[in-house]
Amino acid sequence: MKKKILVLAALAAMGCVAQAQEIYGGVGLPGLVSLGYAQPYGGNLGWRAEYAGGLSVNKDGEQDGVKVTGSIKANRAGVFADWFPFDSGFRLVGGLTVNDIKANFNGVGSVTSTINGKSVRMGAETFNVNVNFPTVTPYIGIGYGHQFSKVKGLGFYADLGVMIGTFNTDVTTSLLNKTFIDGSTITQADIDAQTKTMRDSVGSLSVLPSFSLGLTYQF
Repeated sequence: MKKKILVLAALAAMGCVAQAQEIYGGVGLPGLVSLGYAQPYGGNLGWRAEYAGGLSVNKDGEQDGVKVTGSIKANRAGVFADWFPFDSGFRLVGGLTVNDIKANFNGVGSVTSTINGKSVRMGAETFNVNVNFPTVTPYIGIGYGHQFSKVKGLGFYADLGVMIGTFNTDVTTSLLNKTFIDGSTITQADIDAQTKTMRDSVGSLSVLPSFSLGLTYQF
């Protein structure tokens, strides 16, 4: 009896051995270009390692009354587990991502901005805002593709999910204790209030959406 149990356990273990390998590439967000390696398993399971990056955008705009110019960059690496609940390419995904996702905005000179309700002429002064996504975040999502197939070659995949984390916001400025022509002075309380407003604005985003699609090659 014990021998039969050992044989069955060995066969079950063999069923979980990777039976295929796959490389893939695609496009999406927050990373612009994705490259990855996958191992589909025979028991409706699989795992993947992926890098997505290359997004770099310059952006001008206004954040809570402060006119800014800046840049947005996004790169990430991740490890994911895939579960195929049906006899198809549909899958549920869980994993962890390591992120380098940030936005840096700098106050534009020679414009009028509003700091905690006070109108100030920026001139040569600075009001810089740095927004960073957490370095490590959990990931959950759904997708299609990467399933084990006896027919090797090209295939298609798509992923849609979220990275769970809260943005952090830091502010640096030269406006502290500056007095302007109208007699107004920017105090630490003004800077703290403006910083809190910005943090509350981006802090309300507790997830960062993610999607990608592309081609696979299984061998």
